[in-house]
Amino acid sequence: MRKYLYSIICALLSVLYSCDGDINQISPIPDAPVSYTLNILRDAPELMTPGNSVAITEPNKHGQYIGYGGLLICFGIDEVYYAFDLSCPHEHKRDVRVEANMIFAICPECKSQFDVGFGTGFCSQGESKYPLKRYTVTRTGDYLRITR
Repeated sequence: MRKYLYSIICALLSVLYSCDGDINQISPIPDAPVSYTLNILRDAPELMTPGNSVAITEPNKHGQYIGYGGLLICFGIDEVYYAFDLSCPHEHKRDVRVEANMIFAICPECKSQFDVGFGTGFCSQGESKYPLKRYTVTRTGDYLRITR
């Protein structure tokens, strides 16, 4: 148990101190409407396993909104759900989207790496001075609701 706790603390410290710039920076990704509902069992069963994530690039029905560049919905290793905008905050272009790789999201352009497994969205490697834009996730039964 101590080894596991030590690993988590080391990972968090590396995230906090390896970014370029101030960790209190606010994402430059523009505010855009976010209102998305997902049935975990039917639409994304991979979100039942900690460390997994799904990228949403199109609304699944009329009246749902997915932010500026889409949604990255993650089931953190702490077994909490998190959601982020897919757009890289360093590139801040709608079509430059981070790609999930276990507990990290990586920008294919600037190669910045962001922590999503612990839900911080902070840059742990690369050029970005900004965290990923984070959204609110509410779980009710088998449903996740993501809002801004």
